[in-house]
Amino acid sequence: MIVGVVLVLVMAVVANPQVQLFPGPPVPVPTPAETPVPTPVETPVISSTPLPVSTPTPVPTIAPPYQIYYSSDPFSYPRFKMPDNMNTFGAGDLPMRREMVTFAFMNGTRGGLSQKFRVPYPVWVLNTTVTADRNPQYGNFKMVLCYANNGTIIDGEEILNRGSMTRVVETSGAEVYMIITTAYVDNFRVELETPRDYYDAYTSV
Repeated sequence: MIVGVVLVLVMAVVANPQVQLFPGPPVPVPTPAETPVPTPVETPVISSTPLPVSTPTPVPTIAPPYQIYYSSDPFSYPRFKMPDNMNTFGAGDLPMRREMVTFAFMNGTRGGLSQKFRVPYPVWVLNTTVTADRNPQYGNFKMVLCYANNGTIIDGEEILNRGSMTRVVETSGAEVYMIITTAYVDNFRVELETPRDYYDAYTSV
């Protein structure tokens, strides 16, 4: 019986060589690699709306200072005489440590009453320089600033011999004028100044 079975197996192998009597371990079949799926790239959308363009703020151009002249009708003013005591005004103020702009001036050699004028700046300066080279020991300059409506004195100054003095004024919008007296003065110049930031803020472009 056993011989018969062996004979059948031998004949099967002869007839079909692919049949393995004693099969070995299974041969691994390679798994095909996964093909990566490309990630879609988003194309940025460009807006057709133009970006707002910032317009620079215009800065006022510094205009040449205007000149203040003497009045031709001083006796029509509410006050036309200098006060008797100038010592009440004390020494000059310290110069302002800021960029200053000269917007008006008055100069000359003699005294008198100035034309009426208005200053729009909340803080401004009277910067006075007196020259008396011929008789410096006798030089004398006096000035008071007054309200034009009633003659009330706002501030004043006196320069003996020669030199300079600064007065800081905090009056704006009102009509004012100056009373000036001189003695043995070769020349004087009063410059009206204001800080640059006030000039830019209160001056029309």
